Amino acid sequence: MNIDSRIAQTIVENLKNIIRHDINFFSPDGVMIASTDPARIGSRHDAARLAATERCTIAVDADNQFEGARHGINAPVMLGDDVAAVIGITGERAEVEPFGEVIRKMTEILIRENMDQITRFDRRMMAANLIGLLSAKDHDRGLVEYLATTLGLDMKAPHRMAVGRCTQQDADHSGRDDIYDILARHLSDRENTVFAVSAQGFQLLLGERADKGNADGDGNGGHADGAESSDDVTTPDDGQSPHDTLEAIRRDIEQALDRPISIGIGERAPTADRCWLSYSQARTTVDWLRFTGQARVADYDSIGLGIVASAVDRDAAQRFVAQVFAGLSERDIDRFRTTFEVYTRHNGSINRAADELFMHKNTLQNHLNNMAKRTGYNPRDLADHDTLAMAFLLRGHLAFRAQ
Repeated sequence: MNIDSRIAQTIVENLKNIIRHDINFFSPDGVMIASTDPARIGSRHDAARLAATERCTIAVDADNQFEGARHGINAPVMLGDDVAAVIGITGERAEVEPFGEVIRKMTEILIRENMDQITRFDRRMMAANLIGLLSAKDHDRGLVEYLATTLGLDMKAPHRMAVGRCTQQDADHSGRDDIYDILARHLSDRENTVFAVSAQGFQLLLGERADKGNADGDGNGGHADGAESSDDVTTPDDGQSPHDTLEAIRRDIEQALDRPISIGIGERAPTADRCWLSYSQARTTVDWLRFTGQARVADYDSIGLGIVASAVDRDAAQRFVAQVFAGLSERDIDRFRTTFEVYTRHNGSINRAADELFMHKNTLQNHLNNMAKRTGYNPRDLADHDTLAMAFLLRGHLAFRAQ
């Protein structure tokens, strides 16, 4: 087992703070890879090599007992049945020997802690890389299979992708460690599931059981065309649906970070090659929730008009908005939008809309007439109303997507 020299150096410095003697860290073949006496790093010591070979503490208490060795002791550090390293304490034997067993045990603990941290970090990186690969339509299948196998995932089983982000568009995205802890607590027992946390939010690959309709291996979840309705949601072995699990996660993250959270869920992907679509839908869903200010968990099929607005090509949306609001300033469009939204919310009731806007009903009617005159679309006419509604919606969505 190879111990990183930076980890070894951290260990010897921590140990010296306890016993006030120089500490040396050797590889099992006797090479000093870390020391509180930097000049000695890189030298080879037979006493340390012998301690590893014999699996016992070797004391150096006589001059020239081992070439280049100073007085002190060298104790093997065991991880299971293997010698991971040798820890040495420089000083007179009688003075340092009482510390030998304590320092050896502490070194074992520190190595394990560092190895655990590295393992957790490596697993996090692999999970993030796997999710990144699966989110792309064209990905390296071999690398996906390698990462999935290493992480213990069965990518032949169905999965569902989910994406979470802060609802507020200008929210602080700190608190990544808190998010990791919450996700691990809720998802550690869920099979075929991994997650990743980034500066923008978090992404989840949620494992699901194959439904009975897919038992014949048709790969389409029992639907002839491979489609799936939003109600056809499989559940993990614990019986809890993805929506229930994610809602619990959302509430805990909101409480920990003290800011609203939105989570979007894509449709079930029967194979790894379909995960990109589920991820794309999850991204679209969470972006729509943030655009509309909704702090909740939502499936792609539940966002209604958001599916259409998100699917409109940017250039086409800009062209449509420019055509409807041609010749109007941004200030005029904003004023018309306020009037239009209140008028729409009250189902065309002039009196109720005027009350909310704190204006006389004749003034509101003048606003509506002016909107019709300057845009060419009358908000009182049903067809024109739909055109204006789409134009205002796409204008706002374009501004949101540009952030």
